[in-house]
Amino acid sequence: MTSIDRTELDRGLPAAVPEAQDPGPASPEPAAGPRARLRIRPWVVAIAGALVLPLVVAAGLTFTATSTDLFARKAADARVVSAAELEDEYGIKVNLVAVTAGGGLVDLRFTVVDTAKAGHILHDAATLPELLLPDNGAVLRAPQPHAHKLKLVDGASYFLLFPNSGGLVQAGVPVSVVIDAIRLEPVSAQS
Repeated sequence: MTSIDRTELDRGLPAAVPEAQDPGPASPEPAAGPRARLRIRPWVVAIAGALVLPLVVAAGLTFTATSTDLFARKAADARVVSAAELEDEYGIKVNLVAVTAGGGLVDLRFTVVDTAKAGHILHDAATLPELLLPDNGAVLRAPQPHAHKLKLVDGASYFLLFPNSGGLVQAGVPVSVVIDAIRLEPVSAQS
């Protein structure tokens, strides 16, 4: 404000409004540089999530389901028993080993015929059944260990689903069920 304007304000008169000046040529928009803000549209995030999430889940299941050499050696060194011996000595009858869910899962079903005998080899989460493929030595494990041991009941049927990593198990492929240090002789996977 100039001194005249100040005087006019002190007397309660409106101040003189200076004339609008030409601002000159408009300044150009700043060019996009390394710090320019990237706008990601919500639909791009949704599509990326829909494509990436299944890949991450599949990779995680494959990583946890396919065995390391330690598991393969442990399963290969287990005592081999027939289906009749498994039932007589350990109280477990394997009912089914089958490829299901479009080839993505292997379904293992078994019945506990004697809880006292089965309890010796199914005593905690570390002794849950695994599947050994004798032809290539791969071992499939359940992807999520159970928080507690199985509650065994005489005559009860149980099932476990194993990710079929890389489609290793196909109909007709021999599969051995491994429980603790016991390995059932190979049975052909069904479809």
